[in-house]
Amino acid sequence: MEWALSNLAFIQGLTLTHLSISLLPLLIGTALAIGLALVSSNKVSEILSGFLNGVYAIPSLALFVALPALIGTSYIGPVNVLIALTIYVLATMFSSVRDALTQVPAAVLVIANAQGLSALQTLFQVKLPLALPGIIAGLRVAAASTISMASIGAVVGVKNLGFLFLDGFQRKIPEEIITGVFAIFLIAIIFDLGLWLLGAALTPWHRKKVR
Repeated sequence: MEWALSNLAFIQGLTLTHLSISLLPLLIGTALAIGLALVSSNKVSEILSGFLNGVYAIPSLALFVALPALIGTSYIGPVNVLIALTIYVLATMFSSVRDALTQVPAAVLVIANAQGLSALQTLFQVKLPLALPGIIAGLRVAAASTISMASIGAVVGVKNLGFLFLDGFQRKIPEEIITGVFAIFLIAIIFDLGLWLLGAALTPWHRKKVR
């Protein structure tokens, strides 16, 4: 506790970097997952899901190091981390979005069509709102894993909360390591609570149904 209080400004800077390196992949990866799930046929969706599951099995540090050889970026810096985390979010979210969309009752879509709604109106006013609880549930899982994996970016030059692990081990300061673990845990809890509240606010009918 004493170490954390005496290095509070330093920890705050690392936290901001950690948040930025986590939030952007979550936004981009989720948007890509929704877009791909909407345009993919059932057969393409199955193939893509299998491929993304395979990609997700690749250790994050290995992907951080492999990306420069594949796309020509620098080995050191945030670009590889952002791209890798976006891929992991996409891999996590694609199946969640696909399953959420396919679970929308077909009868509801028939009624929407019978009422004269266009394809876009049905998508934004019916299909996506009804799929939102499943999408939010997937996003909560993706947020937790992304916030955790982002810490590995410290190994490739992204000075975020993962730096507290490296520096704490090297300098043998257990308080620094514990501070890093607690900070990442706290961010993950705040993200999860925020997403739960967002889902509850956007889907009041689902909340009443659960009660």
